[in-house]
Amino acid sequence: MKRIILFITLLGALGLSQLAEAQTRRVSDFDQRRGPRHEFQKPLAYDVGGHTVLFEGLMFTGGQYLFEDLDTQGLVPGNAGGTFVYGGVFDLRVTRKMANTYAYGFDGRIVVDGVEGAENVDERFDVYIRGHRGQISYGNFADRDEILISGRRGLVGEANLFNDGFFSPSNKRAFRYRGRFSSFLVDAAVDDDGENYNVGVLYRSPTISRKDSWSLDYHGGDVFDRYKRNGVTAGYQISYGSFDIKAGVAYDHFDPYAAGFGNFDRMSASFAASYKFHQLTLSAGFMLSETNNGDLETAYTAGLRYDMARGLSLNAGYFYMDADSLGTDGLPVTAGDFSGGRITLSYQF
Repeated sequence: MKRIILFITLLGALGLSQLAEAQTRRVSDFDQRRGPRHEFQKPLAYDVGGHTVLFEGLMFTGGQYLFEDLDTQGLVPGNAGGTFVYGGVFDLRVTRKMANTYAYGFDGRIVVDGVEGAENVDERFDVYIRGHRGQISYGNFADRDEILISGRRGLVGEANLFNDGFFSPSNKRAFRYRGRFSSFLVDAAVDDDGENYNVGVLYRSPTISRKDSWSLDYHGGDVFDRYKRNGVTAGYQISYGSFDIKAGVAYDHFDPYAAGFGNFDRMSASFAASYKFHQLTLSAGFMLSETNNGDLETAYTAGLRYDMARGLSLNAGYFYMDADSLGTDGLPVTAGDFSGGRITLSYQF
């Protein structure tokens, strides 16, 4: 128990020491490797002084091969050829339910993204209080577009539509409200420095055999320290039996800070479908976009996840991207010209 308490303290200290640091890795990139939990698969749980302590995570390791690397823009590691990749997300959650229906807690998260000995680590956290009217929190434990429906979120294994949702809400530390009202979910946040803000709404149909869902998200503020932006993203999802289909559209308007450059827009549309057959889940998707009235940007991907045993999965995916986008200031906005594939093993506990 002393080790658990020490880990909580260290994780909190790491988070508080990096309040101004922007986080770059997206937790949703790990979710596509998560298979359904087995009935005997449980997170590590403890009772410490009336608080429930949970520890869970996912880690993966494997290889990546790039067929072309004309311009990766940092979206994928390495050069043309083979590259060893690994990573993981590890969560520590502490909560206590009080007699008056309220609960308070702390969520800590470490995200590891590694390649060929080079490693990036993000430390995230939330402190929160939750009641029957919703939850108020401070931190950046979860992605702020987690209720947003998009093609990217309909993928499995190592499939990836890299710039779908690229201009999603900020992932800096923020004050945040989340609440459920009947079939609606509401998620709103503003950075602790007031630079970025967003609000999203998700509706799920109250049906049994078929689920229809709609989402709408508005986000505004700073991008790249170069632009003031305002954007809207809308999505639709249908889940029926073993099929899951998601589609999304996005519009972003950018106003460069530098004098002498005009405003410009980015528009995109994405689509993804997945099918689960016993232990095998297959998915594929594509994205079309345009920035500043430039050339059509395209991205395609396909992937699979094979659930081998409790928590253990084999993941594979192919990805292709051809996007040469520039703002009115001549600087790249959403860019990349590469293709490749990945195969990994992941373990979830």
